Amino acid sequence: MKPVLYMAPIRGITGSIYRNAYSRHFDGYDSCIMPFINNTTEKRSKHRDISPDRNNVDFELIPQILNNKPKDFILLANILYEMGYKTVNWNLGCPLGMIRKKKKGSGMLPYPKRIVNFLNEVIPEIPTSVSIKVRLGSEDNKELSILLPLLNDTPIKEIIIHPRTGKQLYTGTADLSFFEESLTLTKHTVVYNGDIDCFEIYKTLRKRFPSVNRWMIGRSGITNPFLPEQIKKIESKNTEVKIERFRVFHADLLRAHQEELSGQSHLIGKMKEMWKYWKNAFEGGDRLFLEISRTKSIKKYSDTAEKFFSKNPGHRWTKPRPAKEK
Repeated sequence: MKPVLYMAPIRGITGSIYRNAYSRHFDGYDSCIMPFINNTTEKRSKHRDISPDRNNVDFELIPQILNNKPKDFILLANILYEMGYKTVNWNLGCPLGMIRKKKKGSGMLPYPKRIVNFLNEVIPEIPTSVSIKVRLGSEDNKELSILLPLLNDTPIKEIIIHPRTGKQLYTGTADLSFFEESLTLTKHTVVYNGDIDCFEIYKTLRKRFPSVNRWMIGRSGITNPFLPEQIKKIESKNTEVKIERFRVFHADLLRAHQEELSGQSHLIGKMKEMWKYWKNAFEGGDRLFLEISRTKSIKKYSDTAEKFFSKNPGHRWTKPRPAKEK
């Protein structure tokens, strides 16, 4: 089976500007779960980000809703359908403590009957398909094993599973044993999400879970934008070509953010967010990140990045990390 690849939602990173720029310069993704929205009264910028007029990509876009009130979910899902979206994703995976305390995101997972009742109320009232994104639990990694059998008669499109608890955030190791158990508990299509850091790790996961052919790539897809192409076996192996492609992508992304953001400090701050990921792909990336953090003008920032590109190959693009397993 050909792998189906998803771009993970990363707040502040994978918005429409990034998605559009990525689609212009790279390939490999089939779908993207967009960063979550809460309700219809959120800041206008969050709803503007999901406007079809602002999104020009060659992969499917799926809005994500973070809400625990059926009526609000129904209202928002219907608005999204009118915008042209055929599927919405319910966020049951957000690990942030302030979210979990409100019984949202992974904070809903200790309440499996409430989740089932929520879906039974919502699904008949909306024209869109519903997928869900989950973790193993909020604090207990057995909460998902209770929920999954209860969902087998619920008409959801697919379940994206990140095999960590909410309490773990992104620390520790993804629990592959519990993911393996999850596959035996559900009749639904499953998407694997978590720690696909490089092509070698993807191959290890693919071998261990042969029934899975849907994979979500998160932070490592930002660090290494070539990773989806590597998995699909459509990427160039020439490091110089990769550096040039990344250089052009970087310039395009900078230009697009510059058109949206006011003030040099705001723009440099946004690019610094990107370099928190990109620095891990380059030899000397930590040093560059420090230099960028000190820049106060766009010219200085651009000169610093350009000088760096000419001297530092991307080692994560050609030297994969060893596979991790638990």
